[in-house]
Amino acid sequence: MGFLCLFLPASISILVSEKLQKEKRSNRDLVISYLGYTFIITLIMNIIYYYINSSKINYFTEEIFTFGFSIQYMLISLGVAIASACLLFIISKVVQIDIVVKERKRKRESKKIYEEDLQYFAKNYKRKH
Repeated sequence: MGFLCLFLPASISILVSEKLQKEKRSNRDLVISYLGYTFIITLIMNIIYYYINSSKINYFTEEIFTFGFSIQYMLISLGVAIASACLLFIISKVVQIDIVVKERKRKRESKKIYEEDLQYFAKNYKRKH
């Protein structure tokens, strides 16, 4: 039951994001998105569980995934999954990041001046003993 609670909400997030974006993505992009959604949803659910649970038991044991807990966890994580997919879609529409890489051009003059300075330094440098 624990694996179902862990991996099902991320697949729901992928379905919601596919419906919102209306474009086909490659399998590689889907797997990367799936792993990202799994991490985000699990992190949010662990934070929620940590603050809700008053007994502070070890929440990484398989014993806590009883049927009642699994249903509650699944409902909350499905809500988080849908909300995170919608939130990431909105952020991707509002925020745009462009990275431009340009090769720096070297000036011949600066190289020539550097060589002249180096020669002058070599001629006029006197080593002190």
